[in-house]
Amino acid sequence: MSYHREAAYKANLIDIQKADPAKLEEYKRIFDNSPLYNHYFKKNPGLLEKWLTDFMPNAYIAVDRNGNSVGWASISASDPHTDGLPNLTLLAVKDTARGRGIGQLLIGFYTDVMQQLGYEECAVVVNDWNPRARRLYDSLGFKLRKSFDDPFIGGFVDHMLVKKL
Repeated sequence: MSYHREAAYKANLIDIQKADPAKLEEYKRIFDNSPLYNHYFKKNPGLLEKWLTDFMPNAYIAVDRNGNSVGWASISASDPHTDGLPNLTLLAVKDTARGRGIGQLLIGFYTDVMQQLGYEECAVVVNDWNPRARRLYDSLGFKLRKSFDDPFIGGFVDHMLVKKL
């Protein structure tokens, strides 16, 4: 991990830990009031639980100094939606913790891990209904590789963004 990123973790007093299946209910609350929740999970809360359970083995949680789970990042080593590149499958920051750089820290953690594993590129998929997330990825050096119809919700477009490591 770079010195800059390590200093950022300390400055935010955020620790990134492996997800604990016993805390599933706490992790579900990270997604409350987010565009992701509103578009994917509001009408089908069972889908959120299924995805979190499925992604749990490769998920990391941002935990604040009080022990509260404030962010979620799950990683796929190879994803068909990203042409086999590693993918940040789900990213969310709890509504009360947004605007503090936690999403940026989680994305930095993801890119650091992928680089340490020897990948030359990594990907994220962002939906057209989430321009705030798109701006964040763009600012961190991710570039558009392709766009495709959202496979989970009709009528939306997903954008695969790639970053060279």
